[in-house]
Amino acid sequence: MVVLHQGPSLVIHTPAKLNLFLEVLGKRPDGYHSLETVMVSVGLYDSLVFHEIESNQTRLNCHRCESRPVVENNAFPTLPAGPDNLVVRAAGLLRQLTGCERGVRIDLLKRIPMQAGMGGGSSDAAATLVGLNQLWGLGLESQTLHRLAAQLGSDVNFFLDSPIAAVCRGRGEVVETVRLRSRLHSVVVCPASGLSTSEVFQKWSDETRPTESVAEFINQLQCGSLSHRDVHNALERPAQELNKNVDQTLFNLRRIASGPVGMSGSGTSCFALCQTSREARGLASRLRADRSQRVFAVSTRT
Repeated sequence: MVVLHQGPSLVIHTPAKLNLFLEVLGKRPDGYHSLETVMVSVGLYDSLVFHEIESNQTRLNCHRCESRPVVENNAFPTLPAGPDNLVVRAAGLLRQLTGCERGVRIDLLKRIPMQAGMGGGSSDAAATLVGLNQLWGLGLESQTLHRLAAQLGSDVNFFLDSPIAAVCRGRGEVVETVRLRSRLHSVVVCPASGLSTSEVFQKWSDETRPTESVAEFINQLQCGSLSHRDVHNALERPAQELNKNVDQTLFNLRRIASGPVGMSGSGTSCFALCQTSREARGLASRLRADRSQRVFAVSTRT
């Protein structure tokens, strides 16, 4: 997360994430699922511009900063700006906690694909907590912001401190930073259609099966010795069953990529890890021939 002051406005560039490992440990009594996941933040950013206004309202303006793919049946996810948007909800939680009655206009420049498992909404919410805490002079400590983040969504806590890589547990709100040996490079392919996270988890089955070890994965990651079988996402199968585009995207990546291939979060974005940024850019160039999908060459942040 990059925070900049531009005159009276505050500008925050907030990153996307990829799940390199995701295991579902079971359903919790509160209805959520217990997870172990390894997430990395990558250099694909949404931007939020915060400007104080005289009213006590939160006014959110959303703008797409990406070209719209060619999609049948207009399946491209819509970008809501109402009370269900996590940015608006984050501002509401801050007001509820502090009693602050100051107003803000937030311009959201959306580059991170929606409903793609890359955490764009959660990243925007974390940026809002950080940005309004500064703009409104609330003086809230990190622990308090993390408590609010946990109320907003499973990935918001990860983005709040903006680590390069971390193991996240519980619902995702327990974050443990992981040190990477070197930068990771990947090509990311996002089908135009999205997936509902709740629907993917509903489709997931907790049938008796061996679970993958996050400790073993981290060891391989830090040693730079990941193999194709090391990339694991327990939500991949239900996502493939719900969205044929995920199945096709993974098939295409496994056919042309030389490195590990996986799906991020609950989909629909899929990725292939590459040895170099040049390799990632080359793969991206080939994949962009299909204009129905969005393709990004990204690296972990420095």
